[in-house]
Amino acid sequence: MKQDKRYVGRLHSLVNAFGVSMIKISEKVGVSLTFNKGGVCLGVSAPGSRVAALLSLYGEGAHGTITFFLSEKAFASYVNGMTGGMLFPDPEEPVAVSVAGELANMVSGNALTTLSERGFSGLDITPPQLFVGTNIKSLRLPEDKMDTFTLPFYVGNDRESIVHQVLLFRK
Repeated sequence: MKQDKRYVGRLHSLVNAFGVSMIKISEKVGVSLTFNKGGVCLGVSAPGSRVAALLSLYGEGAHGTITFFLSEKAFASYVNGMTGGMLFPDPEEPVAVSVAGELANMVSGNALTTLSERGFSGLDITPPQLFVGTNIKSLRLPEDKMDTFTLPFYVGNDRESIVHQVLLFRK
């Protein structure tokens, strides 16, 4: 039972660090986010996704993936915010899509710094993989032994401009 409490505590720290980091980094690049606390769910739920960035988290006591699913409107907000309007937010343009990868790197780096300050050591991330398409989905196999959480964020209060941050941690 003691080990279960420790595991749950680690999950809580990981989820909070990535959620708070999403808001902080977004604000720094000029994108105002509203966390949809009522939309948090176990598993993967990212309807309407057009662009995604996935990276792996590994190290002492934590292994998993962090995926950022962006609707087309949210993607446009980040491209405009991070490039000062210098790039057209075209999901078919590789340079514009690289903004999603940079967002993933910045949020994850900030979260890892926070976690390090809280005693998590030896954590690192892989470079992000980028995906584009219509209604991008992430599926898990039934035998996977992982905990998955979806954290939804609205750009401003626009329900069509949404970022889903999907956190998957191996048990």
